[in-house]
Formats: sequence, C-alpha cells, structure tokens
Amino acid sequence: MQTADPAARAWSEPVLVTGAGGFIGRHLIRRLREDGVDMQALLLPDEQIPENWQDVEILRGNVTDADAMAEAVKQVGTVFHLAAVVTDWGPEELFQAVTVDGTANVLLPAARYGVRAVLASSIVVYGDDLGKGPCREDRRYGAAQGPYSRAKQAQEQLALRLAEDTDLELTVVRPANVYGVGSRPWVEMVLPLLRRREFTLIAGGEHNAGLCHVENLVEMLMLAGSRADAVGRVYNACDPWDITWKRYFSDLARCAGAPPPRSLPRLPAKPIAALFERWWRWTKREGRPPMTFEALNLAGSNHQIPIDRARNELGYEPRVTYEEAIAELETHLRESNG
Repeated sequence: MQTADPAARAWSEPVLVTGAGGFIGRHLIRRLREDGVDMQALLLPDEQIPENWQDVEILRGNVTDADAMAEAVKQVGTVFHLAAVVTDWGPEELFQAVTVDGTANVLLPAARYGVRAVLASSIVVYGDDLGKGPCREDRRYGAAQGPYSRAKQAQEQLALRLAEDTDLELTVVRPANVYGVGSRPWVEMVLPLLRRREFTLIAGGEHNAGLCHVENLVEMLMLAGSRADAVGRVYNACDPWDITWKRYFSDLARCAGAPPPRSLPRLPAKPIAALFERWWRWTKREGRPPMTFEALNLAGSNHQIPIDRARNELGYEPRVTYEEAIAELETHLRESNG
C-alpha cells in the first residue's frame, strides 16, 4: 500500500460545500476548519446555522436556483457537492429537481469557471447488484430500487458525461452506509423503532452492513478534493471492518437500552415491501412506508465494497474503528438520554 504524502495535498481555495448543514456536511466543515482551509458553507435560505459556526462564511441559496449557484461557484476554487435528497421515499419530482438538476446547476458553472469538483454519490448506484459480489468502482449500475438510487444514478451519469465533454476536474466518491452520532437513516430513525420493537433484521442480519463512519468518509473527501491524482477518478468509501447488520443494530439497541432486534425471513420481505409501497402510493399517505425496496436492498444485502483503489492510489486508510464509533454513540446516547 502506498502511504499518503501530505505534500501531495494542494487545495484550490476557497472551498465551497453544498449541503453544508447536513450530517456529512457539518463534519466536513469542521475538518476543513481544523485544517485551516479557506472555505464557505452553503445553507438553505431558512436553514439554521449550526452552533460554533461563528467563524464560518455562510452563503444562502438553493441548488435548484441555477443563477445563485453560478454566482456562488464562480467565486471558489473547489466545490464539494453534497446537497441531495437523502431518503428512500418521496416524490420523483423532488429527487429530480434537487439531486439531478441541482447537480447540473453546480457542476455546469464549475466546468465553465475551472472549479474543481468533488461529487458525493452513493453505493446505491450499484442498485440490485449490491449483494451480488464485490462492487468495484468499474462495475456496472444495477437496477435501481427506488427514487433515491434512480436519482443517484442519474446524478452520477450527468456528472461523468460533463467531465468527459468539458474540462471539468471531477472526482466522484461513493459513500457506503454512513453512520455515527447524528446519522438520520442509520441512527436517529432506527432508535425509536428499536425501542418499540418494530425494527426487524432481514434473514437474521448475518451479512456485511457496508458501514462507513462519517469521519472516515470525511478523510476520503479531503483526499478527493486536495490530491491531484484523484481528478478523473471514482472511489468507494467504506469501512473494512466486515461488521454485520445483526451486530450493528444489536450494538445500537444495547447503547439505547432497547432489546435486540427481531428478524424477518428474506422470502416474505419483498412482497411486504411491494404491498407497503403500493398502499402508500394509492392512499397518498404522508411519510415513508415501514418497508421499501430501497431500504430492503440496503439492509438486506451482503455488502462487498472494496476500497483498494483509494488505498492504492491515495494512501487512504479509515481512521475511526467500529469499536470507537460504538463507544461514541453509547456516550452520546447516555449523555443526551437519547
């Protein structure tokens, strides 16, 4: 394995982070501040400024506003594009407007003004190929399982075509299932279900969860934005610890003082998800169904997400171990009574 050479890092500043107020964005902003990088945070017009951001330059805007994005992007040297709709259920129009069209609004001016771009994609672009063997970066897209994976595939395709057709300096990072204190899909949404005994593992959960601690993802993003050899490349970001869904959700339940999760056999899971999705569409109910194809694909697959490319090319190595991550979650839940 090559070792990371600090001298190989060279920022094109200032740095702009879209989706800066989100779970990953807040962690990336903190790391950029710690490293003394000149940066700006894009927040929605009515989005609350996180605590301790007194020294952060705040830009207000929405990625759906092409003119506002062109004005913001042309002022910077690098843009981390994190803004997207991150959920497994919702109107297709919303995913298209924010995740797909919003990406065009950010990357088109980046190409025009010579701004380096890092796109936060997702392993959901592998679609139903997740669980069918190692998903290396050059693997095809599998069949999308819902609006989130459809939008992420379209977002990536748009970005890669733009990089091919223009001089856009693009790096794509595909995060696995990002967890840690503050993770909405893998912590905050799961905790109340665990406490009410409404959360179920699929087929015992005896398969690799494809977890990626948020701090490990941030390290990958930092390399992607500051290393010249990352331009033009696509990288998976996943922890190499081979933690099963059963172990993770059982540990999360223990941290929250909840009973271990029960399990649902794989065979009935898919028709149950289909029934829920049809019922939610037909009745136009608010919120997400208790089970969706998208969630089933993520929580019911054996994730094999190699990070050899990032290790070999960029000297990437995850910093936070699984045990450290669980200890942090336990401390947080105890102190917050959450």
